Amino acid sequence: MKMINGIKTTLNEIERAYTFPNNDIISLENVKELIVRPSGTHRLKTKDGIMHIIPTGWIHIQIKSPKSWVV
Repeated sequence: MKMINGIKTTLNEIERAYTFPNNDIISLENVKELIVRPSGTHRLKTKDGIMHIIPTGWIHIQIKSPKSWVV
């Protein structure tokens, strides 16, 4: 589904972790929705309904999913 501010994707992830240049890590469990904004910012919604905004600048992302996915 294409949106004005990015593309909304439905997910079923166990865990997603973003690593930033200073080695800070932001880890989220049960990610269900993702919108990637044109700026590169990630907007995520977890199973509990909480919305998270991950700023651009991360250097690595690690995703644990119950299903295999294609890059």
